[in-house]
Amino acid sequence: MRGELPGSPKPIPGAGKKNSVGDDASELLLLLDKEHKCPVCNYKFKSKVMRSGKAQSDGMDLDLRPRFKNVDPIKYRVTECPVCGYADMESSFGKLRPKEVAALKDKSIKWEPDAPKEEVMRDYPDAYRCYKSALRCCLVRSSKSSIRGYTALNAAWLLRGWRERLEDDGRVVTDADEMSENEERKLIKYALRNLQEAELGEDFPICGMEETVFDYLMAALCYDQDRIDDAGRYVLRALQSRTISAVLRPKAEDLRDLIKEKRNRTK
Repeated sequence: MRGELPGSPKPIPGAGKKNSVGDDASELLLLLDKEHKCPVCNYKFKSKVMRSGKAQSDGMDLDLRPRFKNVDPIKYRVTECPVCGYADMESSFGKLRPKEVAALKDKSIKWEPDAPKEEVMRDYPDAYRCYKSALRCCLVRSSKSSIRGYTALNAAWLLRGWRERLEDDGRVVTDADEMSENEERKLIKYALRNLQEAELGEDFPICGMEETVFDYLMAALCYDQDRIDDAGRYVLRALQSRTISAVLRPKAEDLRDLIKEKRNRTK
């Protein structure tokens, strides 16, 4: 790829090579405890989050999924209350409107709450369970489309990392597996639909993205879903933007070329 994202960590040597993610000792060194107070049940607890700036970048996927050495940060992007089950992206945990709190209290998110315990380190199955809880909470509280879309996108990235970890270990992943490519694409389809709704009904920045970066992401997601015409329109809009950065432009040009190739193959 010609460029990296604005504000993304600089790739380390060998960034094009896949690395086995998840060495336990290395991963633990990159985590710290963060205190939370659940806005739904008022329970105070700690969860593991990534130490800022400690993980080594290993590049970024076409759709902006970040890669790091020795850890998959996507596993720790959801925080879940161990008592009532309220779950949300860590960056927005607790930022609920009163009516959202009321809706979550009204619905029994967990019929049999887990016994509170200190979180040590997440494996992929537990991380995916947290994402499913977060998506369920999004529906219960009628969250904004951008929140639903961004949560689903991160869940799709998680399945990709999970699948890559298994394949690095020699495991064959089939369509029947929970982390299959088909399941990932279903989540991307759901994310894309909600992000398009957000584009129509919400102000920028959306999910922390300004319009040009958002257009690039939408082009990449449409490309994944074989919506070639939509992908072409989004990437063209990004490239025509006066605010596109010098580092995002080459990535958008790479994506434009991939879109052209896919369009020619389907003619």
